[in-house]
Amino acid sequence: MADLISSQDEIISLVNNSLKDRKDSVVNILNDKLTLSVFSELEKNLQNVSEINFIVRGNQSAPIKKELDHEFELVSNPNDVLFNTYEITEKNKLQYFHKAKQMHKFISENVNVKKIRSPDMVKGNVLIIDNDIQVQGTSSLEFSKPKTINGLPQVNFDSFITSSMDNAQIQRSRELFATLWNNSGYTEDYKEELLESLSYIYKEYSPEFLYFFTLHELFGNQLDSSVERIESDNERFKKSKIWNSLYSFQKDAVVSAIQRINKYNGCIIADSVGLGKTYEALAVIKYFELRQDNVLVLAPAKLYDNWDSFKNNYRDNPLKDDRFSYKILAHTDLSRYKGYSKSGLDLARLDWSNFDLIVIDESHNFRNRVEQKDHMTRYQKLLQEIIRKGKNTKVLLLSATPVNNSLVDLRNQISIITSDRDYAYADEGIPSVSQTLIKAQREINAWSQGDRMNKNELLDSLPSEFYKLLEMVTISRSRKHITNYYGDANLGVFPKKRKPLTYRPGIDTENEVMQFEAVNAELEQLILCVYSPMAYILPEYKEEYREKYATKIGGREVFQHEDREAINIKLHRFNLCKRLESSVYAFGKTLERILQRITSYVSALESGGIFSMYVPMTDAVSEDDEFSPDEHSFLEYKYDIDVHHLDKEAYLEDLIEDRERISAILDQVNLVLENKRDQKADTLCEFVLEKISKTPYNEGNRKVLIFSAFADTANYLYDYLSPILKERGIHSGVVTGSSSPRTTLKGENLKYNEVLTNFSPISKGRLEDLAVGDIEVLIGTDCISEGQNLQDCDCVVNYDIQWNPVVLIQRFGRVDRLGSRNSEIQMVNFFPDMDLNEYLQLEERVKRKMVAANIGSTGDEDLLNPEMNDLAFRRSHLEKLQQEVVELEEMSKNISLTDLNMNQYLNELYEFSSSYPEVRKVPRGVFSITRGEEGGCLFCFKHRDDVTKPKSDSSLYPYYLVYMKNSGEVYIGVNNARETLAEFRRISYGKREPDKKLFKEFNVRTKDASDMSKYSRLITKAISSITGSERKRAEESIFDFTGFTDDFANAGNEDFELILFLVVE
Repeated sequence: MADLISSQDEIISLVNNSLKDRKDSVVNILNDKLTLSVFSELEKNLQNVSEINFIVRGNQSAPIKKELDHEFELVSNPNDVLFNTYEITEKNKLQYFHKAKQMHKFISENVNVKKIRSPDMVKGNVLIIDNDIQVQGTSSLEFSKPKTINGLPQVNFDSFITSSMDNAQIQRSRELFATLWNNSGYTEDYKEELLESLSYIYKEYSPEFLYFFTLHELFGNQLDSSVERIESDNERFKKSKIWNSLYSFQKDAVVSAIQRINKYNGCIIADSVGLGKTYEALAVIKYFELRQDNVLVLAPAKLYDNWDSFKNNYRDNPLKDDRFSYKILAHTDLSRYKGYSKSGLDLARLDWSNFDLIVIDESHNFRNRVEQKDHMTRYQKLLQEIIRKGKNTKVLLLSATPVNNSLVDLRNQISIITSDRDYAYADEGIPSVSQTLIKAQREINAWSQGDRMNKNELLDSLPSEFYKLLEMVTISRSRKHITNYYGDANLGVFPKKRKPLTYRPGIDTENEVMQFEAVNAELEQLILCVYSPMAYILPEYKEEYREKYATKIGGREVFQHEDREAINIKLHRFNLCKRLESSVYAFGKTLERILQRITSYVSALESGGIFSMYVPMTDAVSEDDEFSPDEHSFLEYKYDIDVHHLDKEAYLEDLIEDRERISAILDQVNLVLENKRDQKADTLCEFVLEKISKTPYNEGNRKVLIFSAFADTANYLYDYLSPILKERGIHSGVVTGSSSPRTTLKGENLKYNEVLTNFSPISKGRLEDLAVGDIEVLIGTDCISEGQNLQDCDCVVNYDIQWNPVVLIQRFGRVDRLGSRNSEIQMVNFFPDMDLNEYLQLEERVKRKMVAANIGSTGDEDLLNPEMNDLAFRRSHLEKLQQEVVELEEMSKNISLTDLNMNQYLNELYEFSSSYPEVRKVPRGVFSITRGEEGGCLFCFKHRDDVTKPKSDSSLYPYYLVYMKNSGEVYIGVNNARETLAEFRRISYGKREPDKKLFKEFNVRTKDASDMSKYSRLITKAISSITGSERKRAEESIFDFTGFTDDFANAGNEDFELILFLVVE
């Protein structure tokens, strides 16, 4: 009966004892693994052998030319000949480089190697020495010490193998081995490939190669498709005009978007302003149209013509050959149930559910989920009538700012993709979309309450499933990302941004009236009781009216009339402050409207009877303001009040007090306007005339784009400037969201898009035979601050300063665009005539009056978002905007999607993998050497026990990046993995050849890598920093509902596999 061997040590001892006294032995081995430990343990006695024949069995076919899994066994990857599964600890001692060189030499001179053509042809493993010794079994013949846990060896019943047999059995095995060896149907030569694999271990790699090898480890599993695969899906797509019109970075976005839409049912393209989201979306549309899919584009009404121009057979349509067939509807059409859309569709008959792909432009308009008791909001209709009722409707969302207040904004947009199924991605490891985002928001909130000094600490504290969710459904790149990861050659040209110009004119040229701070002081004294009649209801009738006018949804009271009136007063007070800063004219018009309302109320009170009033939200905000109709329509109200139920005398007294104060301010307004003493408008006029005459930024470019938050101001400026400009032969125009466009072009009543085309004819592709003249000065509201390409212009004037500075960057994005013909562009800002800090303190006083109670119907706590409420945020960015024009992503006090997205690494990896497929063949454990500012070693580890997922749930888990100093201190720790990766790129990218001098010095210092003790000690310290960090996180978890668990309590070096390391000199 055969003996049973249960110890790996016994196998080693048996083989060594059998070989040490033999001469000219023949050793035949059939095994599914060959590891460095085999060679290390048997090297001395193998010198006595005359012939060694080794057949690699393998459990699966693993051709050297294909991408292979990184396991330290030949079972899955013939390149990983370093260690078997249980010898990670030994591997971390870094002795394998020296051993690999020795093994390469020995195999080259002494070993014959073949491999089984198909794993299913042979079962079991065997080692035969001459006719005397045979070891065989179903388990791999692993020459190593078993894994230990808490100092005890792991018990593995699969390791029991038989060792001794009679001569007849051994002879039979030799004959079977010879059959395999000599029959080419069974085996093929494998020696050169094995030697090549060994050479990969100790090869001198360049720093850049090691960087990309790291990316391949971290993100290689996401390279499931490529540009070529998308192109080959449809030759017509590859040849389409739109595809061939894209820059390389745009093609990458399109490919990624198509993959995400097909796999996850939707995608959000959140590329920054000016990077061509519309063209990216058109390419995605073309792909799906070629599959005969029915596509709907939902766009803001003002962007309808942009989308319409690409689908019709117009001479100025650069994509007319692609023959797009998508339908276009406006966001506002979701609120309509009859009539015809601008595209001619009968909305009463339209089947909203019959679309395969929905493309939503400016999707941030759907980031607030609002319910109404008496009608379906746009969001509700989109979700219920289009997505849920649709035939597996897919979604593409486009927005440069998908997140404003919080990750709730993102959740609401992802809900459109998932058809509001919170568990939609459970199979992808995200059991709940909402809980994932809540966990991430909790980390963001905790970080934002601290000093916010290190954004990378926040990024690495966010849960891995949050990053996974973003990678699944978002694509977000900033200009900085594109420039860094694609380079100017593939990018095109952005214009240079000049230092912003700042003007601080007063209101009155004579400086006699309308001092900004004094007027605001008067405004703060206004009661504005015209918007709060319910406050004057007599006590005995209050409950009756409260019940009558309370807002209820689903039978639940969520809003009382007192709340509604209080918020409206605050909004109107805020509106007055903003309009005063905008223009004396807009401010005066608002005061006149309030005065008219007061007069009508006084008359109603004095006449008695039923007191009726209607307060629309348009009274409180401009038609271009941030507040959408759905979002705040619940603040509109209509009351019917019996005058006898009011405290009539008190109400009349307060109304008359407000009337007198407003009338006094209006007298000052009229004095300025009637005597043409508007200093701010005069200053603007002087600037415009000088710019046109001198064209200081780009020779011959006279164009100026002027923005105001208010239609009243925009129309006032047009009436003020256009006659002056027309006298000089210069045409101007104005566009707002509430009135028809106007221009000075003779006899022409141009439509909205025609005005824009004649202002920016090159970017809009104007046909010369349709030209009616060039508009040099365009005045507009924020209805044109999104989605428009007006890059013929090189100067943007912000006539008033938006409460949220982000809007100023969005405005500038109309001219700050890829492929601009302008070498330089200029931002001009008009600030109030007072110190910025004083102005912001004044705003802060107004803001404090606006803090509202919780609004149940929206879930918001404040009508001003956190960035608008943050005085320090506004001060820092308004100060910065006086010195430089920053990127949109830099305007957020928290984080943007571009901070969170890893698409740039994926795109880099794809490009590299296409050019250097050998990255797929390199085994784990390799290294390189580079120069850097801090000497030390940068390590990448992989936690090998996926079941024991740590509490911190690091953003790159199961991988860990640690940058250690030579002293053994942590330079960049595990909680800053993204910072480490960025540093890795910084010190490696572009270094495409190994530094021979550094490698020579390294080999001298380490005796040709035989003495790696220094780096082995750093590995131990690095792993200790990982387990220590996870232990600290586990201790902190005692304060949350998940309880205290330290999953890494027993973790040691053997639990962390060394993937690679970069020596930094």
